[in-house]
Amino acid sequence: MDQVGKSTKNELKIIVVGNSGTGKTSFVNKWIKGTFDENYKATIVSEFSYKIFDYKDKSYKIQLWDLAGMDQNICITKIFSKDSHGCIVLSDINDKSTLEISKKWKSTVDETARFLDGTNIPSILIRNKIDLMENEDNNDDEEEMKDFCEKNKFLRCFKTSAKTGTNIDEAMNFLISTIIDKMEALVQSGTNPFEKDRKSMVLQSSKHSENNKENNGMGCC
Repeated sequence: MDQVGKSTKNELKIIVVGNSGTGKTSFVNKWIKGTFDENYKATIVSEFSYKIFDYKDKSYKIQLWDLAGMDQNICITKIFSKDSHGCIVLSDINDKSTLEISKKWKSTVDETARFLDGTNIPSILIRNKIDLMENEDNNDDEEEMKDFCEKNKFLRCFKTSAKTGTNIDEAMNFLISTIIDKMEALVQSGTNPFEKDRKSMVLQSSKHSENNKENNGMGCC
């Protein structure tokens, strides 16, 4: 068994939400497995997969929970948000209505998941499918998006393509490092990040020794 299998793991749960069709599953698969499937299948309830992420000489097991994007599944989002450490909200850069609806998804998560110091869990906004933009030179009003993120408490906005992989690693690196730094700061200040009934950041040793070959989930992809 290699070092990954032997060492105690830090496990982080990140939920991925947004309207159906914005590319949540494709985003997850691109980061976890480096793959892209043209054949779209809507997630029914939820599906999770994981990847090992190294940061500051430590290894972390990152769970990405891909949640169904239909309005009737808002209650599902609330249930899965409760023990999450971070959130990714996806919108389709070619469909402005999904940007407006992203505020609803963010608000739903904020109502459910908070640290004990009262702050929201770190969340980023993804504007996906830039490979389908008709005008590649369109900067999409960066100042307007910065203001949108500030008003709706997103840490940052990233333009991505789940097909080409553009900016996906950058977005994930930013979010995960922010989560880890936040939690470490809380622990060092003597504050337990979560309520007693929430999962601890430190878990038992993982039995899995590979980054992305073994995934578990429920629902369709």
